[in-house]
Amino acid sequence: MMKKIIQRTRRFEKSFVKLNEKTRKLFIKKLSKFIDDELDSSLNTHRLKGKRKNEFSFSVTGDIRAIYQKEIRKDVETIIFTFVDIGTHNRVY
Repeated sequence: MMKKIIQRTRRFEKSFVKLNEKTRKLFIKKLSKFIDDELDSSLNTHRLKGKRKNEFSFSVTGDIRAIYQKEIRKDVETIIFTFVDIGTHNRVY
């Protein structure tokens, strides 16, 4: 089984603190589900397109999205998830 590492960028941190407390708590709950199964159907995980084709997104609420990058390091059996932004659909896309 691959080891999973979660990282956050400064941009993600700044966006995260601007969310209301209810949404922050929901993200933490969804993150737990994400760590167990990144493709859980309730997350609506998908790869982005165009300039952001190396990034992925999952739904926190109907309008809030968490954007992340994924690096698989087979040599050390590790997956690194780097969260780069979080916010409304219109703001993060």
